[in-house]
Amino acid sequence: MSRHRLTIRPEGAAVDIEAGTNLADALREAGYPVSLYCHKRGVCGKCLVEIESGDAGLPDPSETAVLARRGASAAARLACRISVQGPLTIAVPEASLVPAISDVPALSEGFRRPVSLDPPLRKYAVRPPAASLQDPGSDLDRLLSLLPDPALEASLAAMRGLAASSPADESRVLTAVVHGRSLLDVEPEDTSARQLGLAVDLGTTTVAAELVDLETGRTIAAEAALNGQVRFGADVVTRVTAAHADFGQAKGLRRAAWETINALLLRLLEQSGREASEVYETVVAGNTAMAHLALGLPVDGLAVAPFQSLFSVLPAFPAGPVGSAANPEGRVYFAPAIKSFVGGDIAAGLAAVDIESGPDEVLFLDLGTNGEIVLKHGCRLTCTSTAAGPAFEGMSLSCGMIAGPGAVHAAAFRDGRLDLRVIGGRPAAGICGSGLIDILAVALDQGWIDASGAVLAPGRTIPVAPGIALSQKDVREVQLAAAAVKTGLHMLLAEAGLATGDLDGVCVAGAFGSTLDVRNASRLGLIPEVDPARIRFVGNTSLAGARILLLSAGERARCESLAGRIRHVSLARGEDFQSQFVESLEFKPWR
Repeated sequence: MSRHRLTIRPEGAAVDIEAGTNLADALREAGYPVSLYCHKRGVCGKCLVEIESGDAGLPDPSETAVLARRGASAAARLACRISVQGPLTIAVPEASLVPAISDVPALSEGFRRPVSLDPPLRKYAVRPPAASLQDPGSDLDRLLSLLPDPALEASLAAMRGLAASSPADESRVLTAVVHGRSLLDVEPEDTSARQLGLAVDLGTTTVAAELVDLETGRTIAAEAALNGQVRFGADVVTRVTAAHADFGQAKGLRRAAWETINALLLRLLEQSGREASEVYETVVAGNTAMAHLALGLPVDGLAVAPFQSLFSVLPAFPAGPVGSAANPEGRVYFAPAIKSFVGGDIAAGLAAVDIESGPDEVLFLDLGTNGEIVLKHGCRLTCTSTAAGPAFEGMSLSCGMIAGPGAVHAAAFRDGRLDLRVIGGRPAAGICGSGLIDILAVALDQGWIDASGAVLAPGRTIPVAPGIALSQKDVREVQLAAAAVKTGLHMLLAEAGLATGDLDGVCVAGAFGSTLDVRNASRLGLIPEVDPARIRFVGNTSLAGARILLLSAGERARCESLAGRIRHVSLARGEDFQSQFVESLEFKPWR
């Protein structure tokens, strides 16, 4: 088969590729991670390149429409729609590449509650008795005879006292690394003060992690990164479909998840001056699909109705085989899944806010790519999930982006124009979820769009900043996402016989929710119109919950029990689902 030269500017890199190769695939192989949020379906328009020389063929009508929507130049094409048939020289704009880990800002500290320290992972420094002619057994045998029952605090205190009162012969000190009732490792000196854990929020779009001192409960460092899986698609459905159809894609998705987690771990260790060998436990909280993909489990049950998970509760398992860069003798624990697409991120979130101990009528709402809702009605808990899609995280919009430098994250109408707030104080490069809600609320108030979502502004676009405008399709994306969430809220409340005024509180979780303007979100009907004092923005509860499950065996058991008691409601099976969804498409407040 013939090969053709591909020259990539501005660097000027040159590679030879086989004729017929998809240009997006060729770029990724050459080390240029182009954004393939729609999994090469040619609809997101985020893999745009400029053809400087060579014949790339002519775009079809659907690609032409996407290029026009993005205001692209005459030389622009979508890399995912080009089959290389001859030599090409192209330019790849920075905006078409998946952001590097360093381009994703670390999340600020979110909601936290105190928790009694009772980590499943513990270290015990002991001094084995010296061998004698009468007892020539190994140090390990004598060490095992001295190990306390990890469940007994008195034994732990006694063992520490033994280490403190023994003769100062450091060469005889050993440290036993214990997880529950299992001995994981034996270290040749007193390393009991160096016991670390990693808490991970494995989000569809963003992965966040904290390095935690298990001895003190203190978070040493925190970081966030774009989930490397985004190159396979922006949303859960696209990734599940890819993994279901192609085992090779499934392996790639698993590898991408652990590459992201490991890269975060290495950054955290570098910041803190610690070693990977000190990290003996990792707790991961993610939605059902993310957990399956990271574990390399079949996603067949998630690809078709009734969307069943392969597991609810999993025991902690060795870190080495799964691909973790932490100590290979350590353990990895996934937060328990609830049911269907309501996964470990929500179970961890409920643990973080301690929903069982709170008021009787509480709504827990996690707004993200997969919108999940939990309603507490007395002692009863009910949940559902909605296919909100990536619009709230800015990932499916023509001018959308994650909440990083250059993203419009807030907006208001002042002095006859849009007043924008941009992360990092730099010129606007795109719009993230919270900024999107503000802009649409302004557009509704100013008559640029109507309640049906129709764009009335000239050119059927909403200008935001130079080179940035919301199209009719963008508005429809938000409508569908908001309607999905509203439908879930309505149906859970209706089943419980509650009105919004009956709610004692509303917990809004997720990075998107943490920066949401209550009035604007209520104006669009995204969240119920309740007393603002009853709305609590609790931030990244998935990460906060993962940290709690890392620090407390009791909280871990309690979370597993809670997850098993929550009843799941399938929205699609509801008799009035379709009518409620259609009604929820309108941008209007709840009454």
